[in-house]
Amino acid sequence: MPKITVTESENMKPVAEGLYQAAIVEVKEDDGEFGPYVKVTFEIVNGDYKGIIKTLVASLKLSKSKSGKNSKLFDLVKAATKKEPDAGEEFDTDELIGKTCQILVKNGKEVEGVLYQDIKEVMPL
Repeated sequence: MPKITVTESENMKPVAEGLYQAAIVEVKEDDGEFGPYVKVTFEIVNGDYKGIIKTLVASLKLSKSKSGKNSKLFDLVKAATKKEPDAGEEFDTDELIGKTCQILVKNGKEVEGVLYQDIKEVMPL
């Protein structure tokens, strides 16, 4: 069996809490314990943390509510495309790749010495 070397990813290191300009570099759809979801990968495009990768996971639901409580994916699509999706409209998540937006990064839990960070909001530039 071949031997492999353990490496540490430099792109997943924590960043200071704050607002960052980022580009969507990958969108993966999958099925999980709670149903279909999408994992969106952002790359910070400027500043001290340029090149750092952050991810957001959202249910694969593109829903808008009259109360203003939209699905996480709806708000992401609206921010990245700078257009609110219309009811009944179909959307290909691959269209998000290459779009730029702002991401609000906040510190989450620390587990076994690893600080987890969350993208709390995605906003247009």
